[in-house]
Amino acid sequence: MPTGFELYEMHCVEPLSEGTIQEFNDKLGLAEAGIIAGDDVFCSKMDAYLSDAESFFINFRRAQLNNDFDNAQDFLKESVEASRRSTERNHTLEARSRMEWGLLRFTAGEEEEAGVDLRWAMERLKALEEGSIAHGVATLNLAEWHTSRNEGIMALAILSDINREGPHKEPIIATSRLQISCILFELGDYVSSQRHAWVAFKACSNNKMLESAHQSALIWMDLSLTNIDESATRMSEVVSESSPRELGQNPPCCAHPEDLKEVVEWCTDNWDLGFEGGPRPDIAVLLEAERELGFDKFSIKIVESGELTDQTVLAMLNQ
Repeated sequence: MPTGFELYEMHCVEPLSEGTIQEFNDKLGLAEAGIIAGDDVFCSKMDAYLSDAESFFINFRRAQLNNDFDNAQDFLKESVEASRRSTERNHTLEARSRMEWGLLRFTAGEEEEAGVDLRWAMERLKALEEGSIAHGVATLNLAEWHTSRNEGIMALAILSDINREGPHKEPIIATSRLQISCILFELGDYVSSQRHAWVAFKACSNNKMLESAHQSALIWMDLSLTNIDESATRMSEVVSESSPRELGQNPPCCAHPEDLKEVVEWCTDNWDLGFEGGPRPDIAVLLEAERELGFDKFSIKIVESGELTDQTVLAMLNQ
C-alpha cells in the first residue's frame, strides 16, 4: 500500500481516478502531499473526501507553509475541536493536531505549555498506533523539546523507546539515532556517540535522507579519525554486540579503515553541501579522512568546483 506522498507522486504522472481516491485509506495524507507540493487544484478536489477536522488540518498546513501564524493557530484549534465531536471522533487526528499545536506554542515562546501538548500527543499516539510515523515524529519532537532545555538525559530516555528492531519505521529510527549521537557527543560519551552515528549513517543513506546521512557520517569520522586501526572491530559487529558498559569505562574511539573507506566514498559520491562559505569544518574532516586512506577524489572535486573560500581548508588542500 503506497503512502499518501507516494500516491500523489503517481497522480503527478497520471491523474488519479475517483475510484482510486475513494478506496485509498489515508485521504488526509494524500491531501497533505498535495498542499506541501503547492497543488491547490488537487487539494480543492480532495476537500470533498475529507471530514471537517481533516479540512481544518489541511488549512492549517497551508497557513503554516505560508508563515501565517495567526491563521495556522486558528485552523489548528478548529481541527482539534472538530476531531473531538461525537459525529466524527478522530483520536489520531486530535493527537496529531495537539502535537502541531505544541510546536506552534514552542515557536511562540510558550515552552512549558508546548511540552504538555507534545507529551500528551506522544502518549496518545503510542496508545493508538505504536510504531506509526505519527507516533515516531511525536517522540522525536518531545525529545527535541527536552534537548532545547538542556535536558539531555530526559531526551535520551524518550528516544530509548524507539527500538532499533522495530516497530518504528527505519527513517524514524535513523533520525532518533542521529539525535542520540549528538546528545552523547555533548555528554562526552564518544564511543556510544560513534556507534549511534554509524547506525544513523547506514539507515539515513539507505533511505536517501542525504542531509542527515552527511551529518551522521561527519560525526562518525570526527570521532574515528583519532585511531584508524586494522585490528579495530568492524562497526557492524560493534553495533550488533553492543551492551551497557561498566561504570567508569570510557575507552577511546577507534575504527577499521574499511569502515572509513565506506563513509568517505559515500560522502564523496553524494556530496551536495557545496564548498563555498566558511568556516567549513565538514570539508576539513572529510579531507582529513580522505588523506588517511590515501585518496584524492574529494580533493579533486573541491579544486574543480573553484568555490572553496575557507582559508583554513585551502591551506589543508595546498599542503
